[in-house]
Amino acid sequence: MKALRIILASIKKADEEYNLFSSKDKIVIGISGGKDSMVLLYSLALYKNYSHKNFTLIPAIIDLGFPNFQIDNIKNYIKSHLNLDLEVLDGKTVYPILKAQQELQHTPHLPCSICSKMKKAIINKYANKIKANKVSFAHHLDDAIETLFLNEIYGGRIATFTPKMFLENEKITFIRPLIYVKEQTIKKCLKEENILIEKSNCPNDGITKRAEIKNILNSIYNTFEGSHDNFLNILINKEKEDLFYNHYEKSLSDDGLYYKEIDDILSYKKYLSFIKRNLKSYCFSKLFKKKDYLTKYFLIYKNNKIKGAVEINYKERDFVISTIKFISKKEFKLFLFKFYKNLYLRINPVNLYIYTNDVSFLNEFNLVKIKKDLYLLNINPIDIEKLLKKSHK
Repeated sequence: MKALRIILASIKKADEEYNLFSSKDKIVIGISGGKDSMVLLYSLALYKNYSHKNFTLIPAIIDLGFPNFQIDNIKNYIKSHLNLDLEVLDGKTVYPILKAQQELQHTPHLPCSICSKMKKAIINKYANKIKANKVSFAHHLDDAIETLFLNEIYGGRIATFTPKMFLENEKITFIRPLIYVKEQTIKKCLKEENILIEKSNCPNDGITKRAEIKNILNSIYNTFEGSHDNFLNILINKEKEDLFYNHYEKSLSDDGLYYKEIDDILSYKKYLSFIKRNLKSYCFSKLFKKKDYLTKYFLIYKNNKIKGAVEINYKERDFVISTIKFISKKEFKLFLFKFYKNLYLRINPVNLYIYTNDVSFLNEFNLVKIKKDLYLLNINPIDIEKLLKKSHK
């Protein structure tokens, strides 16, 4: 199968699964002149007709001030083959800034992370200027796998970039249509379609940490058959994810009371149904409007038996306890103390609110009434341990 067909099918799959394109989208395509961005632009120009979605493509390249920046050949190719005008954005101050940071940090190479942030800022600013609603870069599947390994090795976290992300400050949606495309397919497409590229003029080209990871991964792919596809499965196989943090249990008392977070709403509702049938529930108000808030679900156990369930909605530093079902108020207070303590250790300052029509047993929390049935917990974190000990009695 021709590489272009594979790429178009992969873009369609990404579009269907992550809702990347809509009719009337105005999309700025970040162009470097290299194979990835040129194949992206070439493919999207065809996908626009193939998908019957009437979006607009605006290719844009940034002059970062690197030596030997050449653009005429790429600009002419894009105009003659795709009938698109390549916009050249002024970023000539980036190179001097990177050089200054290199000297300041005493590193052998220019700082790639700073360069990446500055490039995104420049292209997002241009997108806002022309009232584009989306920006697209050419990150592909191998980039995602490499980023996963880089974050694990240097950042101590399991994470990679996302196929789609809304940037709140810039009011721009960032998309990566090649998320399911392998680099070798892009190289093949380049040759088959005779797509013009320009050699990179980045001083760091080929000598970055990413290049080192790429070499290691290529060695793995050559040694272990199927490993390349399985690394993709790691990124999308949510159902079989099983890491330490999925099993956290926070102790509430020495007599076997503890709580843990539940991964999804279906599991939570299943347990909540059990609670409704088996426990004398103590219910809080459900008046909270959840727009723009995410939700966490918690179950409380004692000696491996369910004792309660909690729903907490959150956004940035605001956490709202909106629904609770407990067998006893004392056990709920223990949960509330411990949850607030763990929350405060991770996020400071933090606001913890609670919806309730009964505040008679929550005096220790110095509740501040916000409006009907909504209160802010006004606890001095220094006093939490003392209040916890008192609640155990």
